[in-house]
Amino acid sequence: MTTPHNQRWQKLKAALAAHQNSAGGNEHLATITQEMSEMDQDLGQAFTALKAHKETIENQGQKQIELQSRLLELEQRAVAGGANKTQSSEPDSNVVSAAVIEADGISVIRAGQKSTGKMRVGTGLRAAVTNPNKGTTGSTSYPTAPVRAPGIQGIPQPRLSLLDVLPIVPVEGSTYEYVRLDGYLSGAAYQVKEGDEKAEGQLPTKMDRAEIATIATWIPASLQVLNDNTQLQDQIGLLMSVGVRQKLEAELLIGDGGPGEILGFIAQAPAAGITTGKPVDRIGLALTDLKAAGWNPNVIVMNPRDWFAIESERANDGDGQYVIGTPRDPAPPSLWGTPVVVTMGMPELGALILDTSTTALLDRQEVTVEASRMDGDNFRRNLVTILAELRAGLAVYAPSSMRLVSLTQTAP
Repeated sequence: MTTPHNQRWQKLKAALAAHQNSAGGNEHLATITQEMSEMDQDLGQAFTALKAHKETIENQGQKQIELQSRLLELEQRAVAGGANKTQSSEPDSNVVSAAVIEADGISVIRAGQKSTGKMRVGTGLRAAVTNPNKGTTGSTSYPTAPVRAPGIQGIPQPRLSLLDVLPIVPVEGSTYEYVRLDGYLSGAAYQVKEGDEKAEGQLPTKMDRAEIATIATWIPASLQVLNDNTQLQDQIGLLMSVGVRQKLEAELLIGDGGPGEILGFIAQAPAAGITTGKPVDRIGLALTDLKAAGWNPNVIVMNPRDWFAIESERANDGDGQYVIGTPRDPAPPSLWGTPVVVTMGMPELGALILDTSTTALLDRQEVTVEASRMDGDNFRRNLVTILAELRAGLAVYAPSSMRLVSLTQTAP
């Protein structure tokens, strides 16, 4: 590539050659003089540029000297810090700066290199923020809030199956009176001859009365804990309502009666009077007797342990197979085509057979849960009384429609 300086030099050489070959050289001398003047200007500009470049190099050298001096000072401080560290048990708080001084990139600058690329400093976190008692020695703990399951867990809710099969009759008042018809005998017979007296039937009736019982429970709670836990009151209410209903189911079976109390099924049911045979056979005979008397038994009430003894019975053959279902595929609670209601309210070693059409669960007040501060000195103590209660009774229109079967094994 031809530069302006080269062009001028070529013109100068041409002018000198022409001057030597010509007789009159004034014209060529003027050209030579002009070209030399322009070249002198170029040389001056080149000198100025070289001078500026030299100053730049000198400045860079001075900056490098300053950087080396500062690095030397950092090394001296690091050495002094190390000496202090050996004399003190306090942890080094300048671990990152010390790692920078020891990095390879800094060491090449100390050796004379003008610059370095990216430096990687690998050092552990000396005071890492960790959960309490979860980090290494020297870590900074942060009080992480625990995660807590809301409300109360594990509320028992037993299956109250007897309450599900009894007819419900809404009532008012504290007692329920009804006419009981029990031991009815139609007495129907032929009239052999005209004018003969026809057979007389029997319609034994009796006025009876069922008590409406109140079953309740209460617990105190602080107003603060109920306000601070929005679901707590509802869960306490659920727990208490299950409790009063469970008590009702038990009293429907074993209640002794009396003022304000329920007279249960067992106290009114006639005994089947069957004491021989296996439990399953005894229940089958009692069902047959009730059907023969004109009733329609549709429920058998048993204790869970008694039902398990029946459903786990095995045949006496060599294989020992289960008689009713299998543990993997258990049969639904049923005997002789009649559903079995399994409840802990039924005493063990007994089975109650019912024709539910002759019974009624008297519903005076369903389960209610109330909370009040107007109880004693609750207002002054910031307490709340939580009350769960129900009012119910039992009417048995025909006790002869029931049978109580003993499941006690007799000695052979």
